[in-house]
This record gives sequence, structure tokens and C-alpha cells, in this order.
Amino acid sequence: MCGKWRIICMVLVMSLLCGCNRKIHTSISVLPEIEQQQSVVSLSFPITMPSSTLVIEEMMNYYGSYWEDGSGDLVEGVAGLMIYNPTDRMIEFASFVVRQAEASLYFFVHHLPPMSRCLVLEYKRMPCQPQDVTDCREICVRWDYQELSREQVDYVGLGPLMTIINRDGRTIDHITVRYKQYVKEGDYYLGGVVYSAHLFFLQPEEQRTIQPEHYKAGYARIVAVELEG
Repeated sequence: MCGKWRIICMVLVMSLLCGCNRKIHTSISVLPEIEQQQSVVSLSFPITMPSSTLVIEEMMNYYGSYWEDGSGDLVEGVAGLMIYNPTDRMIEFASFVVRQAEASLYFFVHHLPPMSRCLVLEYKRMPCQPQDVTDCREICVRWDYQELSREQVDYVGLGPLMTIINRDGRTIDHITVRYKQYVKEGDYYLGGVVYSAHLFFLQPEEQRTIQPEHYKAGYARIVAVELEG
């Protein structure tokens, strides 16, 4: 079938409590039109995105816990992209579309640290058919320029507990801690979603321990700490 695909608008907003407050960090994205190619030629991976230099290392079917919506449901045969960030900058948000036969698959990743990779799962839990993949491109990439030293805010993880320490010498009104699921054996983040824990009004040298949902030292890693006030 020829012609352009309709624009699909996706709005994902989810808020959950965690410690002081926890929510899944999501974004509003307007997805582009994808034209069907005249000749069907399967893509081969890895693929380097021309504008951002992000690398799509491989596409696969995933079996395991699905974290993109925070549910942790066990799934079978969900399409996954292994995305590598070869730069020295944090990816705040990036989105990708894969053309597969008569369908378009969408992948969203938040807070991907420099020189790291993440297995991002298709947001509608659609399966992968590698032989039918004919196009893969990035929709948008947002870079995060905030840098924070652990001399300002330090953190320690022990089991399900996260301890945040104010080293800054002043009261910090609001601290946001971003963390992702992590697979130590493969050295990659699992799921494009990032979780957020919020702490308020930390005095100088004060430390506060919380128990964020979906956090366990060894199976999750803190990827960013943001300050306000």
C-alpha cells in the first residue's frame, strides 16, 4: 500500500509515589510520517544514526520483565532495540521508529548516560520480525547539559534503600534522583524508562534514606541527580 502513514500522537503520563515522591519520567512525542519503501530490503545492524551518532546495535525479541510502563509484567517476544550512546553527553530523551512489514514500531529512551547502552522495548509490546524490517530512524534526540558533582550531592544504595547526602553547604529545596533498571551481567540498562525519586529541603550535610519503588542496589543505577533551589 502506497502513500504516507498517518501521524500518530502519543501521550504517556504516569505518576507514582516513591520515597518522598516517585514517578516515571515520560514525554509527549509527535511521531512522523513514514513512507513505505518501493522495494523491500531487510536492514542489517548495527546502524549509526547520521544526525546524533547514536548506534542501534541490534534488534531482537525480548523475553522477561517489561519495565517500560513500570509494571514488570512477564512478556514474551516483545521487540527490543539495543541502543548505544558513544558520546560524552547524557541523552535526556530520544525516540526511534522502525518500519516492519505493514507496521511501525516505536521506542523511547530517557536518560541514557555517555558511553552506555540500553535495551529499549517497543511501547505497545509488539513483536520483532527481523526479516521484515526495512527502515530504522530517530525521531528526535534531546541532550542533557546539566553536570553535577558528587561533592554537591552524594548517594549510597543498600538493598532497596537509597541514601542521599547534601554535601553542598547550603539547603537544597528539591532534589530529583533519576535511576534505571540495570543488567550487570550484560552491562546495559533495561528499558528506556527512567524512574524519579524526589526529596525536599535537605539541610547541609543532612542525609536522608528512602525506599523508592523499582529500586534495588545491584539491579538499578542512579543516572542523574538534579537540584532546584
